[in-house]
Amino acid sequence: MEEKDRKDLIAYRFETSKHTQLIGWFNKTFVHAGLIDPKFGKIINKAFNQRTKGDYDTYITFEKEILIEMFVEMKVFISEIKAYLKTR
Repeated sequence: MEEKDRKDLIAYRFETSKHTQLIGWFNKTFVHAGLIDPKFGKIINKAFNQRTKGDYDTYITFEKEILIEMFVEMKVFISEIKAYLKTR
């Protein structure tokens, strides 16, 4: 992918009211295009799945260790996105 194409992706303003559409767009645009490591697609999918469980399951508990792991993953995810944006 050429540098201009990468800048165009960032400049593109994707709008949606659906989390699943946004996550799908992120995975297609950045992960599948090879711009972001696939582990970050997995991190965002996992976070969304856990959020959905928390919102809609009747009785759910989250283990402290899992929450800490996810918190660390999201901090790394945010750092990766910030680093990517700085290079564009």
